[in-house]
Amino acid sequence: MRRWQKGLLELISLVLSGIIAVPLFMVVVNSLKNQVDAADLKLTLPKDWSGFNNYTEVFRIARIPQAFLITLIITVVSVVLIITVCTAAAFVIERRDSRFTRILQHILIAGMILPGSIITTYYLMQSLHLIRTFTGVILLYVASNFPFMTYLYISFLRGVPKELDEAAIIDGIGRFKLFFKILFPLLMPVNASVIILASMNIWNDFQTPFYFLNTASRYTLSMTIYFFFGQHSSDWNLVFADIVMVSLPVILLYLFMQKYIVSGLTAGAVKG
Repeated sequence: MRRWQKGLLELISLVLSGIIAVPLFMVVVNSLKNQVDAADLKLTLPKDWSGFNNYTEVFRIARIPQAFLITLIITVVSVVLIITVCTAAAFVIERRDSRFTRILQHILIAGMILPGSIITTYYLMQSLHLIRTFTGVILLYVASNFPFMTYLYISFLRGVPKELDEAAIIDGIGRFKLFFKILFPLLMPVNASVIILASMNIWNDFQTPFYFLNTASRYTLSMTIYFFFGQHSSDWNLVFADIVMVSLPVILLYLFMQKYIVSGLTAGAVKG
């Protein structure tokens, strides 16, 4: 790479970093201001540091412990189901070469490209009596993550030689044990990526709980922001404090686990 090309890439990276960092800085500094100063939505530092009380107020008003528990349960159950369903589907699609499995691969690609319809989904959930239920929200998360996550597993399994399957079958191991005892342990790098990516998507999601779980007693963390919006005014200092509290767990998760995302996403390419 030439010197000017490297400099251009560094400049672009710096600009993109600024585009991301400025809104984050704005959220943090305004979460530490009083109601009047935060409403100005400026990047200036707080006049005093009494704004830490905003976090205590948010914790009390927004029922953060309850919302945290609800979000945690939905996230954990959804991720477990995503891993279970997607690994099984990837095993069947990749290991069985037939017209049916090739059609399924095209359907997966279409599922990643085509946008979903909120109206159709809402009527479907309503007909199944799954509106305002945790089961309905969890099933939606599994369905929305299914195409991409399954394709990740398929890409990885393509790098695992089929001779391994044949040797296991010759030794008397059935398909079920072959999948869970031999192939599934090999999927751990991809599992780590799926856990992190799916958890971040579900934890930060606002649209699905808004449409399908819109009850104050069942608010997820992303929905607690509604406690601070009134008909004629909004407590912007508390809104920003709530955003910081909701975002902090997934930010920490990403910072500590980001290397597993890269290794999991590139595992299939390296093996292939």
